[in-house]
Amino acid sequence: MPQIKVPAVLTGGGSSASVDVDGETLAEAFDNHAAEHGDSLKNSVLEDGEIKEFINVYVDGTEVADLDEPVEEDSQIRVIPAASGGCSP
Repeated sequence: MPQIKVPAVLTGGGSSASVDVDGETLAEAFDNHAAEHGDSLKNSVLEDGEIKEFINVYVDGTEVADLDEPVEEDSQIRVIPAASGGCSP
């Protein structure tokens, strides 16, 4: 079953998480994760049926932007928020 790997910044806790989910597409994986674990991750990653602008999603190491992207039984789905910041003068 596909696995979603989520960084700590999106788990609300102190460590990253890996969760097995059912689904044949990226959209199904996020929907099934939400059904089992609540909408927190889905709401952090998706907006208006699309991946948010500052969130990167990878399936088996390849960045994807289409929620219809197929996922295999052993796929690794990684959610990575864009890093920002810096210092101000």
